[in-house]
Amino acid sequence: RALPWCLAHGVLNSIFAIWTFGSSLFVLFLGELGLPKGQIGSLLSLFPFCGLLALGFAPVAARWGRKRVFLLGYGIRKPVMALLLLLPWVVCTAGRTTAVVFLSVVIAVFAVLRALAETAYYPWSQEFIPNHVRGKFAAWSAVLGLLASALALTVAGHVVANGTGLGRYLLLIGVGCAVGVVGVLVMVRIPGGEPMRDGAGLGTHFQGMRTALADRNFTVYLGGLAGLTVGTALMVAFLPLYLREECGLPAATVVRLDLMLMVGGGIASLGCGWLSDRVGSRPVLMPSVGLLVLLPVGWLLLPRHSAHLVVFAAALYFLYGMASNGVAIGAGRLLFNGVIPPGSNTAYTAVYYAWMGLTGGLAPLLAGGVLTLTSGTNLHGRNRYAVLFLASLPCLLLGWYLYGRVRADDRFSTRMVLRNFMSRITQR
Repeated sequence: RALPWCLAHGVLNSIFAIWTFGSSLFVLFLGELGLPKGQIGSLLSLFPFCGLLALGFAPVAARWGRKRVFLLGYGIRKPVMALLLLLPWVVCTAGRTTAVVFLSVVIAVFAVLRALAETAYYPWSQEFIPNHVRGKFAAWSAVLGLLASALALTVAGHVVANGTGLGRYLLLIGVGCAVGVVGVLVMVRIPGGEPMRDGAGLGTHFQGMRTALADRNFTVYLGGLAGLTVGTALMVAFLPLYLREECGLPAATVVRLDLMLMVGGGIASLGCGWLSDRVGSRPVLMPSVGLLVLLPVGWLLLPRHSAHLVVFAAALYFLYGMASNGVAIGAGRLLFNGVIPPGSNTAYTAVYYAWMGLTGGLAPLLAGGVLTLTSGTNLHGRNRYAVLFLASLPCLLLGWYLYGRVRADDRFSTRMVLRNFMSRITQR
């Protein structure tokens, strides 16, 4: 009965994320400020790097109450993000250097609050989402979130196309923060997450994390996660700037291309969620990762000077949406239904979230560093971004291999499902 409230939160939080930090808009906003790519990469890395706080904070969240921690962390971060509305005033009164410091502090505080809240959310979600509908719930959550994101991107594209300067981005940030506050309030109706007065101390918690790291199935899963996280970030972290600077697409068009990502993700999500609840996670995860591996090749072969450039770019965004949502549903279900023991979810999810933060933080730093280093060489324009696309390939292939080594959470293998699917097609 409570899951619809979580779905409503997903819809409202998707709008907040699109208009603030979670889409091409944020990268374009930082580019509008004139920040160098290395500095943009550093700011982007703050979000995942703060996930390392989960290593020590997870038992604290359990004692305070995971629901309470989530509501406070997600609730406070909205007014913190809204402080960016003061940016023009800071630029005028204190100068651009102070404004960049102000921006960095706001983003850092926001990232810390986000990490603390999500450290509490992961074990709480394992409590209130039943295993037998986890795939279906993830699918509906993805579809509704993607529809909301598509609407948000449509509005954002109109605002960016008809506005100028920082004001158009700040308008979206302000309205997005107001929507985000409502999104936090609806989570009050979700049960569970009560304080654990007899929760384990830090010593027991660290012992639990050592046990998690000794679990080979879990560490192989983390290896696959690292490969996909780094490979995907290398491919897409600076994609908006590549399309605007090297392909010549207007900023509004770049924002609207994200709509194709939403469409692809929406189409894939329902089918992947339905399938994963019936045949297991791996038959959904492995083909999705395989599709993801092909995408850097597509970006390398993108015809920059074609009259149909937007069509080709939209097709790649569409495929990325299908692949990334298939991976999210398959990998998420595999993690909570097969890899993490329910009785040890505090330690396991702390390690998982911290590892996700470490690898996710290194990737944009690495991408920004590559672009900065190549700026002083004879590589120019498109060739500099081609280095990123090429570097993403071995990372994605490593993730594909390691996910294939994780123990399946059902009796059906990927090959069995694909053979059955092909046999039905040929019989027709």
